[in-house]
Amino acid sequence: MSTQIAWGLAAQALLVAWVVWKFAARAPSRHRRLFAVAAAALALIPLTDGISAAMALRALWGDPSVTTLQLLALALAGRPAGIGRAPAAALALFGIAFYAMALGLGDFDPYRLGYPGFPAIALAGVLGAAALVAWRRGQPLYLWLLAVDLAVLALGLPESGNLWDVLFDPLLVGAALFAAIRPSRR
Repeated sequence: MSTQIAWGLAAQALLVAWVVWKFAARAPSRHRRLFAVAAAALALIPLTDGISAAMALRALWGDPSVTTLQLLALALAGRPAGIGRAPAAALALFGIAFYAMALGLGDFDPYRLGYPGFPAIALAGVLGAAALVAWRRGQPLYLWLLAVDLAVLALGLPESGNLWDVLFDPLLVGAALFAAIRPSRR
């Protein structure tokens, strides 16, 4: 099994663990952890025709971005990232526009900018500068997310070598949209 396949299956298992974690919200903490770990392990076990749930999910929507995996891991560790409504709305709007253009709306395809070369390096530099500004303002999460994203991309763990696929995915954009429009809790 290649490193990229193992990475993708582990990513799907983490996603399954998070979903079970959220559904078991009323269970005691130790039981929630046990349910999440058991669900992740079960997702990796091949069932019919040698296909596991993790394989089926990977075929359904591909690998989640490294950013998504980091945010899921933080949530499972009991340290959910409080991204905030404004950054979530910005990510949702950017993601919707990005995917619309990448799928053919207009002549410009922003997805091309994420492949290795000068545009991707420039993009990483701009994102790094923005993450440093956020860090200086007391929000180190964005810098850590970007640093881990770039390190994982440099190691070649994700199947895609495109920077955009490492930074965000449709699941993250959907979650950001949900976070941006949901009513605030009081």
